[in-house]
Amino acid sequence: MKWLSIWMLSVPLLGGCGSDSEPFAAAKNDDSSLANPDNIRTWANTVSAIALYANAYQPIAVADGAKTFDDPACPATDDDGTTLAIEGGCTDAMGATWVGKASVKRHANGDRDLTLENFGTKKDEASDTRNGDASVRRIDDGSQDFSLKLAHESGVRVTIDYEGHVDGDYDARTVWSGSGTVTREGLLPPVGTLDVTTSAEVVDGDVCGQPASGNTTLTDEAGTTVVVTYDGDVDCDEDQAATYTLNGASKGKLTGIACTTSPGRTGPEAAALLAIMLSVAGLRGRRRRAQ
Repeated sequence: MKWLSIWMLSVPLLGGCGSDSEPFAAAKNDDSSLANPDNIRTWANTVSAIALYANAYQPIAVADGAKTFDDPACPATDDDGTTLAIEGGCTDAMGATWVGKASVKRHANGDRDLTLENFGTKKDEASDTRNGDASVRRIDDGSQDFSLKLAHESGVRVTIDYEGHVDGDYDARTVWSGSGTVTREGLLPPVGTLDVTTSAEVVDGDVCGQPASGNTTLTDEAGTTVVVTYDGDVDCDEDQAATYTLNGASKGKLTGIACTTSPGRTGPEAAALLAIMLSVAGLRGRRRRAQ
């Protein structure tokens, strides 16, 4: 398949990637309300376990030899066999200017430690950079833990403090879980801080181009709680819908949830990005088995 670079998604984090099944007209102007389905959609599409893991993916995949940058000459890389150093300060063949630095330290047991120093791209006045740390800890050939303590700047500032886990056959079906705190700041809604938890989010391209099962829970500082439940295994639809509840009350379906791995993306592009994350897991599985 054609690899798309998650780090080249310089589109700002827009609120919504589809239409909802209920009007909620009174909540449309509230930048933080979890009664607003547009806000729920944006949160759900950016804070599931698999979506958050995407923030650490590209440098680690390059360090593992599973991926290369689109332009081999930019950003610059230097590898001493233990640590891969990546540095911006150049413009690649696609016209994106790379900035900052990143490094990936490899451990003999398969663990990886990633450091990001305002690393990413700028193009056409849009930027997509990350700053902070991430780690991947190998449990065995069928599972790994990951930790994210970083900030993502792309139209809004998203600060992430998250611990996650992934299980399964990494060449096909994967199961993602995790919990943590995510804060969104900026002019584009929604904004605020949520406690977020993903439980058993099943990603299986043989079943559906959207999450097959599991759920993601969003809880704001006032205690308002939304649970988005994935149902691709029983209702794989073109609207990419999932069911959800608000403070325990069923609210029916919310469309556009297949773009869980990419803010502001919908339709075939979203499905392609979900497929990327399937391949991400598969590549890491193959690397571990090769050691």
